[in-house]
Amino acid sequence: MIVSARNTFFGKILKVRKTPLLTEVSLAVQHDYQLVSVVTSESFEFLALDEGDPVTALVKAPGVLVGKDDQKTRTSARNCLPGRVTGLRGDGVAVEVMGVLEGGTPMCAIITAKSEETLGLRENDQVWFFFKAFNVILSAE
Repeated sequence: MIVSARNTFFGKILKVRKTPLLTEVSLAVQHDYQLVSVVTSESFEFLALDEGDPVTALVKAPGVLVGKDDQKTRTSARNCLPGRVTGLRGDGVAVEVMGVLEGGTPMCAIITAKSEETLGLRENDQVWFFFKAFNVILSAE
């Protein structure tokens, strides 16, 4: 499967919590990270997934935020992963923040140029990549 999402995680389903409208899916992914995805229950049923099944989780770069606190950034985003900036590419309006998580998983975020300036981002900076559970797309194997 070829997709346009820049951030890909491979793992298995740890826990499923279903409601009539939404399903919360807890995932164990590479390098001992855990992610949470919330999808519609209809979509989850269509994927025919269950606890223990392999799954691919995708997050588009515009849905990833970057934090630069020494401690884990306090936010409502369920997924917050430590990493390091490996490259910055901007056009005056937006900046592509390339990074790598501890363990080697590549990450990409697209933020505004003003946000990059406010954070003072530079290559090799330690950062947090975070994203909401609603931004995690699931794909069945």
